Amino acid sequence: MDSIKIIATPPGQAPEEVRQQWVGLTIPLAQQEKGGFQMGVLGGTANNLGGYQVLSKDAFALLLAKSQTAYLWFAENAFFGSHLVFARAVCEFLPGVETVVGHDPLGMDDPDEFA
Repeated sequence: MDSIKIIATPPGQAPEEVRQQWVGLTIPLAQQEKGGFQMGVLGGTANNLGGYQVLSKDAFALLLAKSQTAYLWFAENAFFGSHLVFARAVCEFLPGVETVVGHDPLGMDDPDEFA
């Protein structure tokens, strides 16, 4: 399985201090075809069109392990589907790198657990 490492603050609608918390995380890529409908986490136009797709549950489990504050911002403010997209310019592609994700995913198990 391939992964990406976030190497710079991704563009997006979340506050910059929240988006900065993605930097340094290594997230497994989603195993699906590219494409599909994209929108920003607050609605409207997406900022990461054509980027790398990851499963939301993987990304948020990793974000929670790094920053509960950033995780809670998304839990309280954002709309998202089963996938998130990160702009290619802020990612390092890691072919064949498997990332172990401990799941306590946002909005998937118990969204009130950390509220």
